[in-house]
Amino acid sequence: MKQTTLIATFIMLLIATFSLTAFSSFNVKHAHAQPAINSDSMDYLLENYTDKYQKSDNTSNATRKVTGSETPNRYIYETPTVKALSYLFWAVGLYKLEDGNAVDEFMRVNECEMYKNFYSDEIEWKEIKEATRSFLRDNRTDFPTRFEFIMPLKLGDYDEKRKAFEIQDSYKIKSLRRFELYATDYKKPPCIKEHDVGKGYPRSIILEFSRPFMLTHVPLKQSEALNYIKRKLTVLKTSYNERFQTKERMYFLRDAYLVINVKVFTYGKMLGTNLRKIQTVQMMGVLEGYEIYEDIGKKNMFFAQNYVTTRSKGKLDQRLNAQYKLLRA
Repeated sequence: MKQTTLIATFIMLLIATFSLTAFSSFNVKHAHAQPAINSDSMDYLLENYTDKYQKSDNTSNATRKVTGSETPNRYIYETPTVKALSYLFWAVGLYKLEDGNAVDEFMRVNECEMYKNFYSDEIEWKEIKEATRSFLRDNRTDFPTRFEFIMPLKLGDYDEKRKAFEIQDSYKIKSLRRFELYATDYKKPPCIKEHDVGKGYPRSIILEFSRPFMLTHVPLKQSEALNYIKRKLTVLKTSYNERFQTKERMYFLRDAYLVINVKVFTYGKMLGTNLRKIQTVQMMGVLEGYEIYEDIGKKNMFFAQNYVTTRSKGKLDQRLNAQYKLLRA
């Protein structure tokens, strides 16, 4: 009776965790996870790729286009927390159900207190572990595979003819296909002190796109650009002594943030630990769009580019179709 009650409680807790971990894309149809991309699986993904949008819960102008038109529906891209990435790894088949250590790690990441309370009881833990396997087996095809990653930018001078800010040289993205990205809470301590984070699930991803991505300028209306410049000058004058109000400091204050919206399809190699002693894995995906904001809170959007269109079900922007073809190849 004790074990039955415990398992029932465990399943309820785990499902609650699954429902409340901000997986708002749960209802979006995901392709079944494949251990590797091949021609057949890519054909399946393309055939089953439907432009099913959900209402955005962002009350800011996060769906505003630079043209001024509104897009009320959009995909919800998950924040890449350690917990959220743990679901992604199972969605794409990085770990197998037969791997007992991987199942244990899932519990350490998502149900730490339960792990600490019952791991030492081999009878109870065996039941919990089997329940976890059942949960992963039954739900992994619905785990989220769409994520947003945020990267800082610094803006330079505004080009009036181009109507765009040039990105400062050290922040320009010049035809890159690979990006090193971290979980937003990658410094989070492990469930138990004895556990080595470097041996657990990856908290760093080398994300490889199917085609290079370039970003050297940020399009923006001149009136909005002038307001941005004035705001930064105000910060400069009110926050720094006059002798520190230099041109270099002015450019230092010109922050912006790039948000890339990615659908991850498969994994590559486990790359071991990086310089920060964090486990790293290679992932492959497509860039479904990107947004540029003035602030990390995503309240003031400068520019948005979406490669998924709502014109008709299953319709893709030709640029996105090109990414899929390259990924298949």
